[in-house]
Amino acid sequence: MLIWWDVTLALTTRKGCVLPHTYHSNLHYQTPDNEKAFYNVSGCPEELFGYMTRLAMYAREFELATTMTCVTFDTGPVFSVEQAIKDWRAPAYSDCIDIGTLENDGSQNVDQQEIEEALNYKQDLHHCAEAWRYALLLYIERVFKWDRKTTSLPVLGLLARKALNHVSSCRRGTMLQKQLLLPTFLAGCETTNLELREQAKQYCEWWNDKTRYDMFLTAAALLEEVWAKYGSGSWWGSIMDEKCQPGAHGYTQNQYLLG
Repeated sequence: MLIWWDVTLALTTRKGCVLPHTYHSNLHYQTPDNEKAFYNVSGCPEELFGYMTRLAMYAREFELATTMTCVTFDTGPVFSVEQAIKDWRAPAYSDCIDIGTLENDGSQNVDQQEIEEALNYKQDLHHCAEAWRYALLLYIERVFKWDRKTTSLPVLGLLARKALNHVSSCRRGTMLQKQLLLPTFLAGCETTNLELREQAKQYCEWWNDKTRYDMFLTAAALLEEVWAKYGSGSWWGSIMDEKCQPGAHGYTQNQYLLG
């Protein structure tokens, strides 16, 4: 849980992780039971989490480079991660239309409801993974590829739509959708479509009522502020930076945990 919080916080603050890199690397050597436990906490496939960790590290370096006169950030590693995310596929998270292993051929006495539920759960896993995949691609476009002196890129809206479509396609009853707060926030910030904005807002409200976790209300409030300032040159990063400025004694006043 601490590793997950560390990386998701580093992703939004763009200030790097607090825990040593070895903590994150050790996830790749965990047992199947631990891997399942991590997925239950995060809802993010392990390989995509590895890419997320690298993006969090690159984001810190990118932000530092923007403050330096004689330093140019090398975007090569970022584009390499971007291509890997675009190409990412995993059998455990594939679309059910591509598999037939759970279908009943009628020759055995199998509970049809159990089969249907297994297929639906498999489909939920697919939508959950795709929501994360498109959210990370959206993050790359906004943080690394967007020129902050210009208007937003049109592709942001499309990626936001794809991410939110997958969020809404994941059933709430399985609790998997609960893990998609960060993708919902990142996508909600980038869409100008009123229906999609309402979808992101309702997601936060529904899961707040369900879980009573403050992070859902926090995300909803941040979304409203981002939308109110849309077109003024502000974006979610600048708004969060403003809110997370160190106080009088050098301590950060606010940190927003969105996952």
